[in-house]
Amino acid sequence: MKKGVIAILGIMLFSCNTQKGVKADFEVVKDTIFELKLKSNPTTGYSWKWIKKKDSQRIDSINSTYLRDTAAPGMTGVGGYEIWKFKGKESGVDTLTFEYCRPWDPKSVVETKKIIVLIK
Repeated sequence: MKKGVIAILGIMLFSCNTQKGVKADFEVVKDTIFELKLKSNPTTGYSWKWIKKKDSQRIDSINSTYLRDTAAPGMTGVGGYEIWKFKGKESGVDTLTFEYCRPWDPKSVVETKKIIVLIK
């Protein structure tokens, strides 16, 4: 009995946000908007760039905005967050890839993030 319960719990745990053995960072419902919040400081010249795959039809970008951290009046060089909004258009798994770089300098990438999204 215990082995059966443990097996069921294990299957539930590992199947909650997977599809075909892929572990998703986000699960979203098709045709809904979801957002990602990425730490950023554009005063340094760096910002996040979404690397859109040409063959990807599952996710569409809605917009991106910047939200500065709270700081004392007159303080400069304060970081914040870039908030990216996307919409899941088609069921399946897709990967969002972002590069933190200076947009005018293709060799300036200092960080890459890959976020796996499961669209139901």
